[in-house]
Amino acid sequence: MLRALLTGGAGIAVPGVLSGCARRAEVGGGIGPATAVPGGTVIWGKSAEAIALDPPKSNLGSSWDLIQVIYDPLVELDDNLNVVPALAQSWQTPSPTEYVFSLRPDAVFSHGRPLTADDVVETFRRHLDPENPTSFASFIGGPSTTVSKLDDRTVRFRLAAPSRTFLSALSAASAVILPMKEIDAGGLDPTTEMLGTGPFLVQSHEQDQRWVLVRNPHAWRSPAADRLVIPIMPDVNSRIAALGNGSIDIADFDQPDAPLLLSSIPNLAVRVQQCTDFFVLTLNACGATPFADPRVRQAIACGIDREKIRRVALADAGEVTGVVSAAFPGAIPSSLRRDPDRARSLLAEAGHPNLRFEIIYGATAGDTVGGAITQIIQQSLAEIGVTVVATQLEEGVLNQRAWVSVPAQMDATVTYYAAFGGPLMAMRNWSPQLAPFAVGFQQKDPHLTELITQAWQAEGGVVTEAARRAAEAIEQQANTIPLVTKPVVVAYRSDRVTAKISGLDGNVDPMRHVEALSRTHVGGR
Repeated sequence: MLRALLTGGAGIAVPGVLSGCARRAEVGGGIGPATAVPGGTVIWGKSAEAIALDPPKSNLGSSWDLIQVIYDPLVELDDNLNVVPALAQSWQTPSPTEYVFSLRPDAVFSHGRPLTADDVVETFRRHLDPENPTSFASFIGGPSTTVSKLDDRTVRFRLAAPSRTFLSALSAASAVILPMKEIDAGGLDPTTEMLGTGPFLVQSHEQDQRWVLVRNPHAWRSPAADRLVIPIMPDVNSRIAALGNGSIDIADFDQPDAPLLLSSIPNLAVRVQQCTDFFVLTLNACGATPFADPRVRQAIACGIDREKIRRVALADAGEVTGVVSAAFPGAIPSSLRRDPDRARSLLAEAGHPNLRFEIIYGATAGDTVGGAITQIIQQSLAEIGVTVVATQLEEGVLNQRAWVSVPAQMDATVTYYAAFGGPLMAMRNWSPQLAPFAVGFQQKDPHLTELITQAWQAEGGVVTEAARRAAEAIEQQANTIPLVTKPVVVAYRSDRVTAKISGLDGNVDPMRHVEALSRTHVGGR
């Protein structure tokens, strides 16, 4: 699944800014301890509008973070990425291919109708439609998976084969449970309206301006705040200024140097949230480019200085990663190593000793990460005789060229993938048969797809032999090259709000503990 197209400029972040997990909030002149106050309004400065609201069809992280405030999944992830109950209060596995979920008796949609097993069954029917399965369907076994109602509060999933991604996949934004009675009756359009069991419901929305959410009176997990106001603020400098003048209470940033930019604001708590998402360099192996030759792709993989990307472009945050995100405990280390001599030899063997190609990346106000990563790749490959032309594009143009056109109209692009909550879930992105969005640039490789499938079905810990074989084959193919993990910075005014911010996120959900957000009372004079 594609989270969102990376954006960037030419700037390089300052090294060492993110060396710690958090900066203690600075509290000035005689201000005493802070306590949470129930009720009130919290203002979240959101970096992008949510434009893909229908969860089964949504593939944008900028929509997922809002979806997960309105809706709930059957299961969710704790702060260590373990699967824990949500709308399903418990589950059993009578066999390796069978899961039986018992629904919470207090789960009620925000308009007052109790959630039933029918809502769950019909929600996943949309994913598993054999004529038109969603891109998320492969995570839960594809159209061969069946979902049935045992009674009003019990649902059974039957998979065609064991799956190591199934439970983790159910925690994702795309897998939240919808009010299917209203949708099937035509009374609710999920592409424009949001009605869930989550802590908040939508009161109003002005496109590209703001969302106003209010407490869901029927929520099984009631929020501390009465209202959540969400102004859309794509410019990073505007968000920083708004935190400084108190017009917003909390904001998230993709910029690695955000803590440095925020350091002058008093009473600001800053948390670096490690994420399973990771940056990649995608090479177009389907078009009329040199990357149809695996030797050229392998040369690029050998030529990139990924440690420099981590150290400079990410300011010492994140980790060099393989196809299993390094943010997961016990992740499979990458087999890729920088080897300029081998890279030059492979290029000469392939007949491209003086290779020249273009990397395209997106353009959004204030975001410099894509440009920084591209610049370091450009510098690294120059050392092996490769010339990289870096081109910044408006996001819609990049989206058309890289992800819509078949074959893709590009040589290469810098982007990032959502790795979700399961260590092996992102492996799907390397197979056009499993991830349809990759069809324009990723070579079809039935053997590789089979290796990924075997890894998903193997029993044991994260590091199984099947998973190792798949990871090594993906890196050897070098069609999409994993680079580094992608941290997120969350900052909030500790003199205005109390917040619980997880140190690790697997579902593009920086506000995962949104129900804990509340106004703050600060003692002292």
